[in-house]
Amino acid sequence: MTSDQNRVPTPTTHPLAPRGGLRYPRFLRNLKIGSKLTIAFGLLVSLTLLVVGLSFFASEEATGTIDQTSRVRVPVALASSEAQANLLRMVANTRAYLTLGDDRFLRSYQQAEYDFRQDLEQLELLAPNFDSVNDQDRLDQVRESFDQWDGLPEELFALRSDQMEREPAYALLNTEGTNLAGSILLSTTILIDQQAAESPSLQGNILLRDMAAFQSSFAAMFSGLRGYVTTRNPNFRAYEYESNLTLNEEAWRELLSQRDQLSAEQQTLLDGIAGYRQEFLDTIPGEVIDIMQDDNRYRLDLALFRTKAVPLTDEMQQLLLEITNSQQEALQRELESGRNALIGARRQTLIWGGFALVLGILLAIVFRYTIVGPVRRVTSVAEDIRAGNLDVSAQVESGDEIGVFAETFNSMTVRLRDTMNQIRKEKQRSDSLLNVVIPIGVALSSERNFNHLLENMLTEAMTFCHADRGAILLREGDMLRFVMLRGISQQVMMGGTSGQLMTIEPLQLNRDPQETEHPFYPSAYAAITGGSINIANINQDSGFDVSIINQIDTQNDYHTVSFLALPIKNNQQEVLGVLELVNAQDAQSGQVMAFDANLQQLMESFSSLAAAALEAYIREQELRQEIQQLRIEIDETRRQKEVQEIVETDFFQDLQAKARRLRRRQNNPEE
Repeated sequence: MTSDQNRVPTPTTHPLAPRGGLRYPRFLRNLKIGSKLTIAFGLLVSLTLLVVGLSFFASEEATGTIDQTSRVRVPVALASSEAQANLLRMVANTRAYLTLGDDRFLRSYQQAEYDFRQDLEQLELLAPNFDSVNDQDRLDQVRESFDQWDGLPEELFALRSDQMEREPAYALLNTEGTNLAGSILLSTTILIDQQAAESPSLQGNILLRDMAAFQSSFAAMFSGLRGYVTTRNPNFRAYEYESNLTLNEEAWRELLSQRDQLSAEQQTLLDGIAGYRQEFLDTIPGEVIDIMQDDNRYRLDLALFRTKAVPLTDEMQQLLLEITNSQQEALQRELESGRNALIGARRQTLIWGGFALVLGILLAIVFRYTIVGPVRRVTSVAEDIRAGNLDVSAQVESGDEIGVFAETFNSMTVRLRDTMNQIRKEKQRSDSLLNVVIPIGVALSSERNFNHLLENMLTEAMTFCHADRGAILLREGDMLRFVMLRGISQQVMMGGTSGQLMTIEPLQLNRDPQETEHPFYPSAYAAITGGSINIANINQDSGFDVSIINQIDTQNDYHTVSFLALPIKNNQQEVLGVLELVNAQDAQSGQVMAFDANLQQLMESFSSLAAAALEAYIREQELRQEIQQLRIEIDETRRQKEVQEIVETDFFQDLQAKARRLRRRQNNPEE
């Protein structure tokens, strides 16, 4: 069973329903059908009579005004807009070149700058036609800002071409840092060579191992720092530099603890390495990381672009935009004035006549839609439901007779859908219980090997719930002990038939379940209370102790999300153990999800069957031990009886008498 099988269908709107619903006045939705038809036909007749002989007049003076405005305003607006576009191209190409260093962007910038200069010259030629002093001032400010911009791109491009100049952290690491690191690694290599030349011994091999560990961890630490400086990727700092710094610290302490085992020359080398290492750690990583975290120091070219180039371009862009808007507004005003004088009468005719016509057509469509459309859609929904599709619903579009019918129809459909969904769920649960869970329980009851029994229990539970990892914990008095752990994606096998011993400490159960000072491990809490624990995301604050889960995850490079703990209880509700499942996976996508509540109920039934099989196995083993003990006692009684019968015979009594006489003769030769 998959999660898709348990999903309850969501009612959907029928395909014939209007998208978003048709919007029309509320009073129309609540009118009866006869009233709607009367209003619709009355409006159509009225709007037809409204459109009558409207005339229009033309004006030569207005036409001349429009022509003159077009010759002046349009070129200014176009030139200003083109200047904005070219300025944006300049900034974009500058940013692209600083980011990628591709010469194509450099050439594109040069072309955009040339076009921008041409646009400024054209604006200056058109400036005498400005009727606004503000636009002239704005153009002067644009020229001043562009003069400040001039020369700035060359400085940015020069910085971009020199990595040592533009990246202080890179320069520091590749000069002073590389010298110190090279001295450390070279001295360590000499130290290793000298130690390797010594006579082989256990202590010498340990020294060689610690020297190699120090050298490799330092090289990896330096490599991680270089990767962080080169890419600014925090993973290099966190996982490469800082983790290897910890390893290097440990290796250095181990090496220093064996200093007395080194020769005088090796001790001198070790002291030199200590000085270089301390100087490196005191000066290089901290300064490099500080530079990398400071946006104004990490890339000087980007900082210069951000702090100087961007404000200049924003200022020029805003000024050009204001010029464009000002000219466009003036253009619009003049065009409006000319148009109003030219087509006053005609506009009245076209606007009001067209509005009346459109409104009449729209009202006719709306009223037709409110009568025929809803009936057709409700009928289509009824046909779909009759065909077996219960996921559709009729849209209630009005308060008339059709709306009341749609509401009644939807209520009936909801009841029918709920009934069918409930029947489907119960059937799925019954089928799963009969066809899957019970056969598995019967198969477990026939198993006679304890480890195989536990392994089959765990494997079947993980398969049934699509769990990626699972474990079985058995109760031993006041202790809950891990006896088996299996992981699919990480191929982890511990306990049972794997031969790998469990390394997880047992859990104490002699605690009050109401105690809140010290959180419980989820499986321990399930064993104490006898209830299942289903956690969708164990990483969130669930109120449980997850230290053991983190320990297992760390050992296997794993990440636990969803968690399910099922107590294994017998018929007397005694908890024999806990079945623990981790990370339920979607059957189609493989994504980790929470354990389904229906599956949890089925698994509780499965755990009862598993408890019965486990208890039957334990009783059988105890019975076998009792039979074996009884056989031993019977054999012992039989041997005692046979010995007694031999001792009481005359032959044995005669032998005993002869033996006594022989002993007396040996002790008394005269006799």
